Amino acid sequence: MLICVDLDGTLLDTVPANAASYRAALEEMGFTVTDEYYAESCNGGHYTRFLRPLMGGDPSDADVERVHDRKKELYGKFLPIVRPNAGLLETLKVMHAAGHDLACVTTGSRKNATEVLDHFGLTELFGLIITGEDVEKQKPDPEGYQKAMEYFRVTPAETMIFEDSKTGLAAAMASGAAVFKVERF
Repeated sequence: MLICVDLDGTLLDTVPANAASYRAALEEMGFTVTDEYYAESCNGGHYTRFLRPLMGGDPSDADVERVHDRKKELYGKFLPIVRPNAGLLETLKVMHAAGHDLACVTTGSRKNATEVLDHFGLTELFGLIITGEDVEKQKPDPEGYQKAMEYFRVTPAETMIFEDSKTGLAAAMASGAAVFKVERF
């Protein structure tokens, strides 16, 4: 059995850290975002989609990348406000100990995903980590989950996915696997 888990908002409550690092990066360029807006409109989405409206609707690709790169640089200083989903974490550890394969599938960057997983000592728990940089199509497309299934040579019937956001849930459902919705913790 393969167990796939989304990172942001599912395994770890990274919403405050992501919001704070995006807010700091945007403020450096003269834009603003509230934590509430980030949680409701940005969490689970890809930065190329949610940054444009925050930057006046028509920023250059270079400006969007500049904000995202700066966010990645700032993220580490906000790790102390990230909170793990203790119940899910314990479940995953039990499943891993029982011999099940685990994959982390996130739209986030490899830099920030690795940084936060390392911070909590979780990197070794996963046999595979798929980030937004590893796929051509972002969630709600199921490509990330499909790549995990291909890597472990399992079918959707042999896969369980834990997700929290509307975008992530759509990707998980489209993969054909069993899907478990994780509520705020």
